Amino acid sequence: MPGSLQYIKKFGNVSFTEMPFCDVDNIALCEIFYMPLDKVVSESFTEEPRDFSEVCRAMYSYNGNRHVGPGLVLRRGISVKMMEMAKQKRYSEMKIVACTEVFKTKPAVQFGAATFILPDNTLVVTFRGTDDSIVGWKEDFDLFINHSIPSHRLAVEYLENVAKHFDGDIIVTGHSKGGNVALYAGLNCSKETRARIKVLYNNEGPGYFDNSLFRTEEYKELLPRYRHFIPHSSFIGVILAFDKDYSVVKSSRILGPTQHDLSTWQVVDSELKLVPSVSKLAKINERVLSGIIYRLSHEQAENLGRVGDALIRGMGQDNLLGVSKHLPSAVKGAVKSWKELDEEAKKELKESFEDAGDIIVDTIKQVMSEEETEEAVEAPVVAAAVAE
Repeated sequence: MPGSLQYIKKFGNVSFTEMPFCDVDNIALCEIFYMPLDKVVSESFTEEPRDFSEVCRAMYSYNGNRHVGPGLVLRRGISVKMMEMAKQKRYSEMKIVACTEVFKTKPAVQFGAATFILPDNTLVVTFRGTDDSIVGWKEDFDLFINHSIPSHRLAVEYLENVAKHFDGDIIVTGHSKGGNVALYAGLNCSKETRARIKVLYNNEGPGYFDNSLFRTEEYKELLPRYRHFIPHSSFIGVILAFDKDYSVVKSSRILGPTQHDLSTWQVVDSELKLVPSVSKLAKINERVLSGIIYRLSHEQAENLGRVGDALIRGMGQDNLLGVSKHLPSAVKGAVKSWKELDEEAKKELKESFEDAGDIIVDTIKQVMSEEETEEAVEAPVVAAAVAE
């Protein structure tokens, strides 16, 4: 089944004037922004925006004129897609400005944002998801124990800066953690900036500490312009508290974590292929994750964070690619760090997950029983429809 690359090739000659920015353009930009474009584009909001195709060629040159993936999980196919977009009329009409990256270890911050400018001056504010860095994964974990993470504040500031320096409608988008911070920014920016948001995309961003964001007037205000996508066996998108106002996309892969890859999301012509509901696996994922996460006390969650920090330091690597290349030493360092932890921390960690197996088994039984009940109820209705 075709994906976004096939869409780019098929509709590359169709300008944004002829066919407005759509859901598939949204995921294409999110995917190629995993490339470190901040290496070749200034973070300044006042410098002249650069041609998108020129930036892509500069990025390719930066990588030694070869396709290099942004990391271990983020493969070279993203670079291939970037260069395909660069040669198409549709995307060569875009410009790009203010590529920003913030990377800190204490507290953990991995934040990236860029603004793509369409020919009609519509601004597509794109927030980067979790990259290959260990720090990025640590900030993701902090969503479990904090109402807000540093990237939330940075996203609001970035969006306000875009609104301050440029005129025109605003499209806000992001994938993974980028989707999470995109929605947070749209809900916490000024009313004037929110009024300029034409559409806001959340592409399988993880949830939040609690449901408070979804009970606000700002959420009600933004909802008609909100597009939330998760794949049919979602895993990342059903972590923590998330809104149920989503559309379900068919992925070419089976398991939830592998469906998080945007390149697996299926496309029909110029639209994402949607299905009526999530799979049994997604329902199991949601309930298992909720059952495990929300039974942890705040103290247990903080202890888990401290243990994670210790193991990460022990590995001595900055990113997943480094861990892969130096696996023996990384494992050795993590084991050493584990042995050095105090016994109380180890005991608390074990107690935090001692019921996980029971939660998984009970959830699977519950979901399967519900599915069987639904099928039994639906069968007479389907039979009657066929008879007619």
